[in-house]
Amino acid sequence: MNSIPPPVEVADRIWVGGTPDAFTIETLHTQGITHVLNVSTEPENPAVNLAVRVEWVPTIDDFLPKPISWFRRGVAFAARALNDPSQKIYIHCREGRHRGPLMTYVILRALRGFTPTEARRAISAKRPVADFPDVYLTSAETYLRHITHSSTADRTD
Repeated sequence: MNSIPPPVEVADRIWVGGTPDAFTIETLHTQGITHVLNVSTEPENPAVNLAVRVEWVPTIDDFLPKPISWFRRGVAFAARALNDPSQKIYIHCREGRHRGPLMTYVILRALRGFTPTEARRAISAKRPVADFPDVYLTSAETYLRHITHSSTADRTD
């Protein structure tokens, strides 16, 4: 039996969890997930690749700041997926504890306009194992300030 909690929907069409096993793959299929964002260091299960669009944006769960480029790649993939109201995205790391919830936090903030508190609550309420180390949240907020600043500069130039 898998000790990793199953995938959960934390906001409309946005799901988070751990590495897909046979049960998770079935859940993704029955829930109509169309896109998978894998942020773990392990390649995606080949069975997942056959059914949905997959993007692999790996990072190590090392409790060090995450680079802007990592967030940018994940958010860009999520934006393309969520641009179509018929599509759903599943974001995962190995256990669905740190990296997957972190990327989901940034997606909720960048694409859905959640406040920091709203994003953390949306994830934690449905996925209690999610944990947000301060160093990860700081790097997330650095990325969000970067895109806000870049957007403002683009409008004023």
